[in-house]
Amino acid sequence: MLSLIIPAQIFVLSAALLINGFNWHQSHQKQDTKPQINIANLANGNYQFCSQPDPQDWRVGAGVCANFQKTANRFEGYYGYPHSDNFICIRGNVKGNLITGEAFAILWSGNQQNHLPQSRFIWDAEGRLTLSQSYLMGTANHHEDAMQRIFYRQALLNLEGFYQYNRPRMTPPLQLCKWN
Repeated sequence: MLSLIIPAQIFVLSAALLINGFNWHQSHQKQDTKPQINIANLANGNYQFCSQPDPQDWRVGAGVCANFQKTANRFEGYYGYPHSDNFICIRGNVKGNLITGEAFAILWSGNQQNHLPQSRFIWDAEGRLTLSQSYLMGTANHHEDAMQRIFYRQALLNLEGFYQYNRPRMTPPLQLCKWN
């Protein structure tokens, strides 16, 4: 009789551990998944999406962020790193979470480029923004405060899996991105 109890107890214990482990995995899996928001379906308005969740502190964003205005299927804003001057102005059409259009960068004296790439390249460490077909729009000042504006005829930005912040906290796009 004792030999029948032990295998039955082992079976019950194994099943309980297996079920609890499965439930634990499912609950943690739900917490770790990124929200699935379709930018094309958002109402017209101003938005901020970032690659990392809202830090809930003094910072205006975490990771790399897109701060933009959406009107119908149009995107106009910028993509870059909060608390830096490393950003790209983008405007174009939204399809799902992809933005296809054109872009420009403002480069200050320490970051100016002599060679402008024509072929496609990835702008950010996250691999979300691809730019190509660049040309120099103009320069201003030729000393310490020198500035270059580089235009990209083709830009492709993928915001799939980014976190939507409850409100834009970065500098408004119209203050940074003057297209004229």
